[in-house]
Amino acid sequence: MRASLVLGAGRGPRLSVLETVKRFPEGMCVTELSKELGMSYMGVKAHCLALEKSGHLKACRGISSKGRPRLNYRLTDSGEALFQGTANDLPLALLREAAGLFGSSAPQKLLLMYFRSEGSRYAALIRGNDPAGRIASFVRLRDSEGRICSLIDGASTEIHECHDLLGDLRQAYPGIDAMEEAMIAEVLGMSVRREQREGRTVFLIG
Repeated sequence: MRASLVLGAGRGPRLSVLETVKRFPEGMCVTELSKELGMSYMGVKAHCLALEKSGHLKACRGISSKGRPRLNYRLTDSGEALFQGTANDLPLALLREAAGLFGSSAPQKLLLMYFRSEGSRYAALIRGNDPAGRIASFVRLRDSEGRICSLIDGASTEIHECHDLLGDLRQAYPGIDAMEEAMIAEVLGMSVRREQREGRTVFLIG
């Protein structure tokens, strides 16, 4: 993912801080971050200050549940830009070549084949004997792939994804949205509706 390229190879603590803040658009204080990440308060504070200095985080004053002011950290525009998608130059070039060789419909056919293959892969990997278990397993898989994926259970069941791995491809081929939506619906065996909300992708289940 782009964040790892900017902040160094691997999943270092600063990348973990950014990913965690990205999950909570309202921002998080150092105490919340340290609990979420299982790191020391002072360690998280040092990373937040460094990321603020580098321009990826900003500190905002907020009010705690006890009415006292607190400092929340949120992503800046530069921080958000780290999660705007993955470069897909080679797949884009190959799809354009396919259109030139086999006609304008070739890219759509290849993308449909890709999502059918992805659906088969997910169906073989997810676990759970009931709908809730399958959804939770699917979310864990998507999160492990770098999508910063969370399951939100409230009035409705929602899957939130903060990092779009197909960003460049999606811009060139908007039909990907419907293909991905249909693939997830088939894997989970439930109706799925995709929408964009506050810089993240939300899949409404059921």
